[in-house]
Amino acid sequence: MSARIPCLVLAGVFYQTWWLALTFVVLSVPLPWMAVLIANDRAPRKAEHVNRLGQGLPERDLRGRELESRDPPIVEG
Repeated sequence: MSARIPCLVLAGVFYQTWWLALTFVVLSVPLPWMAVLIANDRAPRKAEHVNRLGQGLPERDLRGRELESRDPPIVEG
C-alpha cells in the first residue's frame, strides 16, 4: 500500500511524458486490492468443534434429569 502514493507522486512529476505518467497511475490502481489479498492470505486457524443446537449431549436440568427434547420453533420472516 505504501507504494501507491509514490506512484501517484511520480505520475504528477512526469505529467509532461503522458505515457510514463499513465503507467504510474495504472500501476497504482490495483495496489490496494492486491494489498488486501496479501494481508488476508494466511493459513487457517486450527479447526475447532462447535457444539450446535440439537447436536451433542442431551440437555439436562439442575437436578441432572434429561429435559424433553423438542425441535426448536422455526420463525420465518
